[in-house]
Amino acid sequence: MSHTFLSYQVLEYSFTPLDTSGSIRNTNLMTPNDLRQQIELSVVELIKARLEGGTITEERAQALSQIVLDTVKPGMSFEALYKAAAKLDDHAPEFAPIVLPLMRQYEEAIVSQAQGTVSNLIRQGQYDAASALAKKAISQDIDLVWTGKSPA
Repeated sequence: MSHTFLSYQVLEYSFTPLDTSGSIRNTNLMTPNDLRQQIELSVVELIKARLEGGTITEERAQALSQIVLDTVKPGMSFEALYKAAAKLDDHAPEFAPIVLPLMRQYEEAIVSQAQGTVSNLIRQGQYDAASALAKKAISQDIDLVWTGKSPA
């Protein structure tokens, strides 16, 4: 049986969206489009597994696909992708296994770097800059450049 979701033929992919640590895989010089495709492929695998397991219906699978297509779009920046991805499970709790590792990755990579920079700015007496950066980190309004590592 073949199902079409997110413009991908499900049976054509043997994609493992998460590495063994539960994080979304990344590579050096990943583009926002690469991240978007990983999210979409993770969704395809999740939908495929749930359909095969009988835990969702065809109608729910189509609705889940549409949620992703409406939320995560080509051409989005890293910032916009992280914000959009964080909202995927708001109306579709089925997406929690995809959203949680992505948000953990954001927290570990981006927020921890921002915290270090804020600490350095405070040590240097640059309180206004530290405050502004902290506010941006909290609101996920930081300009991101992907510097991830390849999975081992």
